[in-house]
Amino acid sequence: MGLSGTEGGSVKVIIIGGGIGGLTLARACLDLGLAVEVYEKRSLETMLSGPGGIFIQRNAMRVYEVLQGGNIRDRCYATGGAIQEGGFFSRQGEILYASSPRAIQEPDLGLCLLRPDLQRILYEALPPGIVQTDCAFDSFEPEGETVRVTFQTGQTTVGNVLVGADGLYSGVRARLQGVERLPAPLYSGMCCWRGYFDATGLALDDRYSWAELWGQGDRFGYFHVGGSRWSFYGFTNALPGGDDTAEGGPIPTLRSRFGNYAAPVPAILEALAQQDQPIYRDDVYDREPLGSVWGQGRVTLIGDAAHPVQPNLGQGGCMAIEDAFELAKYLATAAPGSVAATLRAFEASRSDRVTKVFQSSRQVGQLGQASHPVACFLRNWLYKLLPTWLADWQFKWLADYRPVWPAGFEPVPQTEK
Repeated sequence: MGLSGTEGGSVKVIIIGGGIGGLTLARACLDLGLAVEVYEKRSLETMLSGPGGIFIQRNAMRVYEVLQGGNIRDRCYATGGAIQEGGFFSRQGEILYASSPRAIQEPDLGLCLLRPDLQRILYEALPPGIVQTDCAFDSFEPEGETVRVTFQTGQTTVGNVLVGADGLYSGVRARLQGVERLPAPLYSGMCCWRGYFDATGLALDDRYSWAELWGQGDRFGYFHVGGSRWSFYGFTNALPGGDDTAEGGPIPTLRSRFGNYAAPVPAILEALAQQDQPIYRDDVYDREPLGSVWGQGRVTLIGDAAHPVQPNLGQGGCMAIEDAFELAKYLATAAPGSVAATLRAFEASRSDRVTKVFQSSRQVGQLGQASHPVACFLRNWLYKLLPTWLADWQFKWLADYRPVWPAGFEPVPQTEK
């Protein structure tokens, strides 16, 4: 038997944050017959934007295969680019490691698409009125079997469960810790540029749907996000708080960092200069794992609000998607009167996996951002010697996640907007 609300109806889940995790959780709740409200501090236009592209790897794509009768999965594949063969290369273009869907016996390794495309697909998978924008979270107050949430406008709402899906600087997490703002996150020592470009006329190797080239203290990657569109990213070791002003903007800065990389990187930089698409620069942060308890009472966290990771594995968004499905499943199958225990069980069930992603992502970042010439030589040499099957095996556990609907539950898909 699943949870019921205080009036005998369905439990109501209040979600703070309209990013990937929050929107996915809303859809999963609806599929399982749970009432849901999503509140986002940004405007709708800003919520449906975002820098560059994102990897939705096979583990997370399996969630979209089952939500809304597979409609989200279908729309993603109609928009984005399947992750096929790709790999790590030296700055000179020498292959160090190649990955393939054959390693997990699947037709692909998932999907890449632009963040705005994914945001719009998820938003349009929800009925009108579910998402309220321009609503910045302020505080919450437990009230018996409910939680009252107050927004900075003075507006309030009441639900049975509150979920913070509000990212690295989560206001919900801050209030759980009894503070107005969280302490500063942990700086990784690197910044990242992101954007996308039209690859028409560029000589990209059609054997690869993604590639990442490793230099000394920097690396450059690009990946297919559907049609002729490709996304790029560039990392470099840097002090926090920097910008591109001193070098004349992002294009001159990117040229100075990555202009000596092997083809097709110089051509990509030229395409970025000619096409004048937005290029975003951000410092990269994470936070130490919370352990097996993330929330209190009827309040919990998902995604970056609970376990922000560096982007080196392309699994940050994927973990939020997994969180969303698992939390909805726990709520749908919980016994009445067990909300707090159910949320703590959900948190404990996710702790080991997200902690492993946190640790592995840091390790890959340390390898990719190595700056001493000897360390870089040894890194590249070891990767070339490492058998492909062994390199694949290191990360096979990421693809092993499989979402399963609760026994006896029939999903209730709802139509798009």
